[in-house]
Amino acid sequence: MACIDLKRPRLTRKNFENIIKNRAMPLIFFNAHGDAKTIYGDKTGIAEEVLVKEGVNHRILDSKIVYARACWAAASLGKSCKGGCFMGYNIPFSFWLNEKWSAKPANDSTAKMFFEPSNLVVSSLLKGNTAEDAVNNSANLTKKTILKLLRTKDEPGATASAMLLWNNMQGTAIVGNKEMRLE
Repeated sequence: MACIDLKRPRLTRKNFENIIKNRAMPLIFFNAHGDAKTIYGDKTGIAEEVLVKEGVNHRILDSKIVYARACWAAASLGKSCKGGCFMGYNIPFSFWLNEKWSAKPANDSTAKMFFEPSNLVVSSLLKGNTAEDAVNNSANLTKKTILKLLRTKDEPGATASAMLLWNNMQGTAIVGNKEMRLE
């Protein structure tokens, strides 16, 4: 399966829509900002450009497997997409980071404990798992991380991190066909 990494400065609505309309893209992963009805792309001027908005162009996601690591995206937008599966969050997706690694986030072990479980959704889908299994795999990793944190509760921030991880897991939603998988 071909992968298209649409990132700055190409992360615009026009580019996104062109790719979706002109290529068979059965899986779409958003790592973006969002709200209940919108997923945002690059900043154009002072505001972030809208990639997908409920009631405007949300039908572009119909019949696809979509995972949106974007705050609130499953609360309304995910429910408006038909014929596919939308995985996302009914709450803000939250995480901590270590400012020491802000220039190299891939090296940030603090942020890693939040992103590894959510990244597992996509990697599980790519391995042929159903949407439900992918989310369950993520939840299982989250639980293991929380237990590890609770065993080291004397470490500063361990309890707060465990609470954020729990909220992310509890706020994850699957809307549509939970049995969908990549063919």
